[in-house]
Amino acid sequence: MTRFFVRPDQIDGGRVTLDADDAHHLRTVLLARPGDLIAILDGTGREWPAVLETVGKARAEARLGEPFEPSTEPQTQITVAQALPKMAEKMEQVLQRGTEIGVSHFWAYQSERSLTHLSGERHAKRLARWQSIVKTAAEQAHRAVLPTVCAEGSLRDVLAAVPDFDLALLAHPDAHLPTLRETLSDSPRIGGRGAILVIIGPESGFTDTEVARAAGAQAISLGPRILRTETAAMVMAAQIFFALEPPSVR
Repeated sequence: MTRFFVRPDQIDGGRVTLDADDAHHLRTVLLARPGDLIAILDGTGREWPAVLETVGKARAEARLGEPFEPSTEPQTQITVAQALPKMAEKMEQVLQRGTEIGVSHFWAYQSERSLTHLSGERHAKRLARWQSIVKTAAEQAHRAVLPTVCAEGSLRDVLAAVPDFDLALLAHPDAHLPTLRETLSDSPRIGGRGAILVIIGPESGFTDTEVARAAGAQAISLGPRILRTETAAMVMAAQIFFALEPPSVR
């Protein structure tokens, strides 16, 4: 079944109303008709099977079945703090691939070497597009919880939030630093809903001043090869889940 994330206010009792974008996707892309089955998610972990009743140009309506909680979410909560890259496509890759892998939160921030700025009407439009990308990726990847996207502040603001996490990791190109594997092995076990902050710099890296301020975060090496900024977070997230998540039960 095709999956759709909706806002809580779109659910009223045993019915759901889908907005114009989702109705357009149902009508023109999926060629859906009344009676077809879809899946509805509220973004907090609940899912409903639903039967379409109407499919129009501006809205669609469906009748909800019994809700349940799918077991597709990781126990480890990863927040990716990504310095704004120069090219918009790179940030979109981080959001899309990160959502597919299992990242819970994205925080786009402005570093000293960022060439993109967080301000104005253009920024508001960009944030709306990012949220749409995450929603589409979450539906495709069968996520049960919709990742959040925040776009504000600087590295100083990110570092101020370090105490809120069980572990904060800063990717650094110095191959002589401890590796991610070594850091996870040496850290106390992160059990339950452990929260990890992953901090990624821009294309040209962090300045020496920024690294000096990052005393609360553990600087790590991702190996002898230099990764692109849009690749680093994905490598880290995948390795963290491999190391900390329990094997799937089939």
